[in-house]
Amino acid sequence: MIKEDKNFQFWTKYLKSVSLVISGLGAFWAISGMFDPFGIYDRAFAQAFWQSDVLPRQAERTMRFILGPLGATCAAYFLMQYYLASHAFARKEIWGYKAIIIPFIIWFLLDSTISLVHGAYFNIYLANIPALVLMIPVFYSYKYFRN
Repeated sequence: MIKEDKNFQFWTKYLKSVSLVISGLGAFWAISGMFDPFGIYDRAFAQAFWQSDVLPRQAERTMRFILGPLGATCAAYFLMQYYLASHAFARKEIWGYKAIIIPFIIWFLLDSTISLVHGAYFNIYLANIPALVLMIPVFYSYKYFRN
């Protein structure tokens, strides 16, 4: 097996692993009603919108509800991404690459823009930038799809 194929297999496994981890996180968000057990996101959210370290009771209740559908959607989407990575992406089918990259770019741009408009910079730092860092290797895997 040539080195390029081994490298590509590594990045395919990487994408599959990232997909499963984020799918699991989505399930955690849906079930627990929180982004993180340490309250980092909640604290940043409360500070940005209420200038407080804790969410007002109604906001906390609303947030717990919103995390149900959002977490479920993330769990399902990233499970689908896992299957795309396992099949079309792994077979170097360009549509599989595009089916992963294009939705990511759309999410990143929309989410970042909405965060900027609302002054929710914490969301960019805590969610968008880490997601982008995780996806950078996938962007560079495009070279394996040429031919």
